[in-house]
Amino acid sequence: MEGVHMRKPIMLMFTLSLLSSLCIGLVGPIYPIYVLKRFSATILDTGILYAIFCVVAAAFKAPIGKIADKYGKVRVYLVGVVLGIACMLSYILASHVAQLYIIEFFSGLSYALERPALLALMADLTTRKNSGFLMGLFDSAYDLAEATAAVLSVVIVSQFGFEALFGMCSCFEALSGILAVKSGRRIKWR
Repeated sequence: MEGVHMRKPIMLMFTLSLLSSLCIGLVGPIYPIYVLKRFSATILDTGILYAIFCVVAAAFKAPIGKIADKYGKVRVYLVGVVLGIACMLSYILASHVAQLYIIEFFSGLSYALERPALLALMADLTTRKNSGFLMGLFDSAYDLAEATAAVLSVVIVSQFGFEALFGMCSCFEALSGILAVKSGRRIKWR
């Protein structure tokens, strides 16, 4: 895949990365506020909840990466997307802080399903000659979207509430899944 033929798949991967990072960026900055305002939770709860997400994601990324290699990166990514949508909608329905601990476990699992598959799909599009540059661009797009989303999250929550934010994140997740399915039919991944 060289030149013009490579541009579409690379742009698609940037788009998937942007949509994925919008979810993280939108929720991340306001999550402690959501936990403290919505539930009778403590600052300790917010730290433990974030730690659960991180530990679960870290524990499952490598094994799930191996599963993605065996059964298909797009498939594994889609499982993560579906789980991510369920988690975002669960935040809307949660009524007790204990439920957040369960949601964070599955949210970490969702991230562990999505991120290695997304990185592997991007790696499939690189060559030895351009791999560092393209991976740098890919990761920069992720960081920029997350930074932009951090500012937007405050505006969304202050104007429309937490439900709107979590609903919007579900939509971004769904859109990334739809794009992944469409691309999976047209792009020949390694």
